[in-house]
Amino acid sequence: MPTRPLPFFWSAFYNLLVVPLMFGGFHLVAFLSRLGVSRFDKIRSGIVGRKNLFAELNAQLAKQKNSGPRFWIHASSMGEYEQARPLLQEIKQRFPHSTRVLTFFSPSAYANINRANIPAEAVGYLPFDSWWNARRFLHLVNPRAAIIIRHDFWLNHLWEAKKRGVVLLLASASVSANARSLRHWPLVRHFNRAVFDAFDAICAVSADAAKRLADLVRHPERLQITGDSRYDQVLFRSQAKKINDALPEEWRNAAPIFVAGSTWPSDEDVLLPAFVAVRNLLSQLRMIVVPHEPTPEHVRQLEKKLANLNLSRVRLSQLTAERKNEEEAVLLVDRIGILATIYSAGQVAFVGGSFGPGVHSVLEAAVHGVPVLTGPRFRNSPEAIELVEKKLLTPIPNAEELAKMLLEFFQNTVGREKSGKQHYEFVLARCGAAAKMIDILARHLKESR
Repeated sequence: MPTRPLPFFWSAFYNLLVVPLMFGGFHLVAFLSRLGVSRFDKIRSGIVGRKNLFAELNAQLAKQKNSGPRFWIHASSMGEYEQARPLLQEIKQRFPHSTRVLTFFSPSAYANINRANIPAEAVGYLPFDSWWNARRFLHLVNPRAAIIIRHDFWLNHLWEAKKRGVVLLLASASVSANARSLRHWPLVRHFNRAVFDAFDAICAVSADAAKRLADLVRHPERLQITGDSRYDQVLFRSQAKKINDALPEEWRNAAPIFVAGSTWPSDEDVLLPAFVAVRNLLSQLRMIVVPHEPTPEHVRQLEKKLANLNLSRVRLSQLTAERKNEEEAVLLVDRIGILATIYSAGQVAFVGGSFGPGVHSVLEAAVHGVPVLTGPRFRNSPEAIELVEKKLLTPIPNAEELAKMLLEFFQNTVGREKSGKQHYEFVLARCGAAAKMIDILARHLKESR
């Protein structure tokens, strides 16, 4: 496959102005972190973690005896990693002797991944995006193809990969639907077109996303609608995880359960009064609350709110086989990584962030075949928007309406099960994106020989 000439103007602009500013900015906030500004700790840990990345990657790759092609997959953070997992698994099925190199940008994602369960042969940070680092990284990894998840574009790495003839695929692509977005400015649009030119294939999450991307893609034949691999991953996780591994059977005890996941304090201010109102009528109803950030301080504040409402509660960390306390109204989940499984314990789910910064993943709940409820702030989530448009999800404006909806679901088993089935079918109908994307990648690999 012939390589395309690099966009010289944008390459010079990026490397002479943008890269030095980013480099200086990262190190400035790392210095502030050392002075005690805690909100910059993640950036500092990312800089520290990258110090030995080439040596660590080299050591991992040196152990590999696979004779097949190498694939580089880049995910910015945990959300993108979840989208990458089905692609990594599909690559191994199609290319069993391949070596998969997974990179991250986010230090929090890199620190929290389960190393024993990563579907890749080598894992590391992506180096800072200088021209020299990109050359060194691509020379070391030597990928035959690369997949970038969503929008974490590091231009020197993209352009260096294209110079080397690496097949580049953009997975689960989308852009903002905001008509006032900067991408519509002529100069910014020209820059974005230069970026998207690097990709051999651009896989849009939906027809609407493809329509918005079309203005930025100069070669329309490269733009295809494949869907979002998140649907594949949530289905896989729902089938692989067992509720007994996360929640003792004794606590569930056949009682009706309402699960509130990824909650912020602003969500809890609505959820708790609504739960009290419904529990006054349905005394057996129980609630599981999974805070978005289950820090000790957040959990303590939540316990105070529950005490003020005379609701008995227990932390998940306090449940043991010996304890077997079945009386608490509320279970507080004070650990991370199990929310997707916890949703399966309930008959109705609420997804948090929707009375705060914006709703979190509705798919993790919907895949378990339970009705999903959210607050009014859901437009940051394409799947939540689609569920609302299909009248499968009704955003709740306040505690009173939430109480009415909960009472309706828990008193009407037939209606609740019908709604849950519709949510599950919504997810199932959108699975298969990973296989479509790897089909496209395989075709480009064959053509590039």
